[in-house]
Amino acid sequence: RHPSAPGDAHTTRARPRTEGTSGSRIHQLSLHDYHHALYAHHRPAHTMPAATLNNVSIRLPTHASLRVCQQIPASGTLSGRAAVRGRGVVVLKSATLGGVNRNVRARSRVVPRAQARAEPPRAVKQDAAIADMAPTQLPIEQKQILQALTTKSSDEQEDFTAGSDPNASPVSPQQLIGGTPILDLSAYSLNPNVKILAKTEYLNPSGSIKDRIAQHMIANAERTGRLRPGMTVVAATSGNTGSAIAMTCALRGYEYIVITNEKTSKEKVDSMRAYGGEVMISPSGVAPDDPLHYQNIENRLCEENPETYYGVDQYNNPFNAEAYEATLGPEIWKQTAGEVTHFIAGGSTGGTVSGTGRYLKSQNPKIRVLMADPRGSVFWDHVVNGVAAEDVKGGSWETEGVGKDSIPGCFDINVVDGMVRATDEHAFRTCREVAANDGLLIGGSSGLNLHAARVLSGQVEDGATIVTVLPDSGIKYLSKIYNDDWLSEMGVKTTALCEEGQACGDLYWKPAILDQDSAGNAAVAKANAATEGSDLWPEEQLDTELAYLLELAPQLADYHKASVSGKERVHSRLQSPAELAATFLEAGAELELKQGADPVDMDGIKRAVHAVMDNSVRSSHPLFLNQLYSGIDPVALAAEWLASTLNANVHTFEVAPVLTEIEKAVLAKTARMWLAPGLSGTTPSHDGLIVPGGSLANMYSMIVARDKAEPEARNKGHSGKLVAFCSEQSHYSYRKAAMVMGLGMDNMIKVACDENGAMIAAELEKEVEAAKARGMTPFYAGTTAGSTVLGAFDDFHGAADVCQRHDMWMHVDGAWGGAAALSQAQRKFLDGFERADSFCWNPHKMLGLPLQCSIFVTRHEGSLSKANGVQADYLFQPDKNNAGADLGDRSIQCGRKADALKIWLSWKARGDDGFGALVDRAFGLAKTVEGFVREKQETDGSFVLAAHAQCANVGFWYVPPRLRPFDPKTATPTQFAEIGFVAPKLKDRMQRAGDAMIGFQPIDSMNKPNFFRLVLPNPRHLSKDNLRNMLDRMDELGKDL
Repeated sequence: RHPSAPGDAHTTRARPRTEGTSGSRIHQLSLHDYHHALYAHHRPAHTMPAATLNNVSIRLPTHASLRVCQQIPASGTLSGRAAVRGRGVVVLKSATLGGVNRNVRARSRVVPRAQARAEPPRAVKQDAAIADMAPTQLPIEQKQILQALTTKSSDEQEDFTAGSDPNASPVSPQQLIGGTPILDLSAYSLNPNVKILAKTEYLNPSGSIKDRIAQHMIANAERTGRLRPGMTVVAATSGNTGSAIAMTCALRGYEYIVITNEKTSKEKVDSMRAYGGEVMISPSGVAPDDPLHYQNIENRLCEENPETYYGVDQYNNPFNAEAYEATLGPEIWKQTAGEVTHFIAGGSTGGTVSGTGRYLKSQNPKIRVLMADPRGSVFWDHVVNGVAAEDVKGGSWETEGVGKDSIPGCFDINVVDGMVRATDEHAFRTCREVAANDGLLIGGSSGLNLHAARVLSGQVEDGATIVTVLPDSGIKYLSKIYNDDWLSEMGVKTTALCEEGQACGDLYWKPAILDQDSAGNAAVAKANAATEGSDLWPEEQLDTELAYLLELAPQLADYHKASVSGKERVHSRLQSPAELAATFLEAGAELELKQGADPVDMDGIKRAVHAVMDNSVRSSHPLFLNQLYSGIDPVALAAEWLASTLNANVHTFEVAPVLTEIEKAVLAKTARMWLAPGLSGTTPSHDGLIVPGGSLANMYSMIVARDKAEPEARNKGHSGKLVAFCSEQSHYSYRKAAMVMGLGMDNMIKVACDENGAMIAAELEKEVEAAKARGMTPFYAGTTAGSTVLGAFDDFHGAADVCQRHDMWMHVDGAWGGAAALSQAQRKFLDGFERADSFCWNPHKMLGLPLQCSIFVTRHEGSLSKANGVQADYLFQPDKNNAGADLGDRSIQCGRKADALKIWLSWKARGDDGFGALVDRAFGLAKTVEGFVREKQETDGSFVLAAHAQCANVGFWYVPPRLRPFDPKTATPTQFAEIGFVAPKLKDRMQRAGDAMIGFQPIDSMNKPNFFRLVLPNPRHLSKDNLRNMLDRMDELGKDL
């Protein structure tokens, strides 16, 4: 009834209601208002804009045709792909006792049909969820109607029309697909405390849920090149997919042929034909391998016309389920605000239940997914009785669009947790009941789904929310379901189901689901028991574990002593991951942590600890020269143990008072070392943090630099104009930081280096000027003190001059070479670094502190809190004791380990002179190795210098006798190629022998193939003799290479 009609007693004023428990997040709308707003105003026929139509070539045949397939002679056979491609043999165990419940009766009283209902069904809308939907997910007109219904108060009388919204704009037909409202049909629930919601999929433009897959499958066929202009689309269908494919072809300009069977209603056949294509009718009830089966006809047509026909193959098309996973699943999750507990839907291709269920389980693995199936369909036997896909045998049923006579490839049995089986009569009488009670004409598959949801509602716990779908409208079945004569011929009554019939159906849960439910009850009991008693575990167990700590501590000390002695192998045994797993299994300490595994006793713990120790690399061995760390300072190790025992988080002073002040002391000491060396008692203004590694220290420098350049970026994001610079030999963490911060790695410009690997200041100037010319804003330059490979120190004065001229932040990454500041002899390499805005160094590298210990400082006091602070109310209350002493709000993280304790205690033990001597030893031994290499290069040519000693790095090639002499200045490309294979092969031999571990790498920009990069961190136990002997052993191991 149109609202303007005389005497109309109804209006479209909104009647928002909330049912269920107080505070429910699901808002509901009157079904009457929904019908009135959606249909009484005659939905406008949305058309594509003219500009769009000009770009679409629509080619339709001169007349639509209908072909009836006659019986093909028995001699006719099909070649090529099979009619049905299943997922392989899937055998399930027979249902355990209680797995199949036949003729399940209601747990609670059902409202009879004749009894008046308190409220009609409602269209459900969750405000935030709908607002989040993309335009393609929610048609504009539906959005306007739903928004109007929920925003008008109950006393507003004005009517809503689609054109009344000033923001309304035309849409294309494709935009009408999806975003369907969800109805509250809880009046059909057998349990008043269980909701039943249903997606109104019949509101899609061709009238069914299949519009979702048609658009997605055709679009992907075009994208992959399997469907090209001029081709004909061929689709086997039980009805709705045919109409959806026809509509999609009309929109995209393809001719089409759809093949259906005689069971399909006249209305659906007419709709398939209405879009201007060809419809073929095949016999019903034929076997899946019969040439006249509609799927086989599709296959045969495509095989006969491979270049001109594209077969949709909806039953095996992977984009079928993907369409539901990408659209229907997210819509249900959003529209129910994540409250959905069960999803149930019938299947023909299996795509709806598989794709939607897969998405919902990805959001909440506890959601149960069930399939509704008509009696006669093969899905029940396949899932419940474990009949293999190739062995299923179907019966007959009349409900269209659900059920199958073979198992389609789209069906994912692993998604389905259970089944509900019902008859055609259950489906059809439910349709008639809904029409009589609620004014909704729904299709047979919708009736089956709703009936299955009703059966399920009587068997689930209170508070459940069951969601199903109404795939199509009863308009398509006026000649069948809504025709009393046809129902009479089928032996189906036209009245609603009785109370017993409403609960009638076969309900099956997979045994694993039943086990999970039982396990859930046991888990609750176990959780309750865990709260009893004074201690969770007995006191005797605590005593045993503490005794083991006393036993283990000397073993760890002995392990470290054996490592630094150099008498053990560097690597106990070179093993692959699979070999390691076998070794641990043999040792009685399996690597895998199995689900539900029982706890092991203390002997098992001891075996696990020794298996770890026995199969690890001894990084404290003097010849562990593979990385920029080696060995452990014993005093710092004691601090590490102490920090772990205290187990305090250094984010607030109140929980870590001592550790907070220790960190501040370390930062002050570092600031003096950097900015005011030799000035006792004078601490320059600074800010800083102990951070988890040098990579994060570099990122901190970029964060505070960005905050200086664009302070608004903290809230609004950066402008996209910022550009930063680092040397081509710098650590990769600069580029990673640019990636993580959203600047983009392309905006971290690499600057050319000289022959030593140091950044050239003049090249930095050029890159900065070039960036400005492109309209970019240079804001940061990352320099390096001791590069990772070559140990190079950049020109800090030159870089500082460039940064000063262009108002850029300058940072010094001294993670490796920054320790030179501790040595009066080596500090010269850092000349000019005191002009930088920030500096970082890693005591765990050169000084041998336990991993990890990294320090970041900046000369700009308060900059870290300004850039990173968010003042979390539960941590950084301004009115608590000593609020100003907290460090945590300077950080980008919450939890902070007490790494400062290691450097603080070690610095006390070694003093400035002790640390300085350690740095001098590292730099000096690198020079010594360079001398050894030069000596061998001149005598027998066994070693050739690749990179002279810088910081504590030196690079060299080992040259096997057959490649000698090797001179990099005159070497041919072939010689370079061959020498590049030597280092990895020789390292493999050294590892297998348990000898020294040394890294290798190429530098393509310097025309250096793989060479050994020897680094000397923490060389307190390393001697010149160790190194000379190591080179001799390398020569022995590599002579035959």
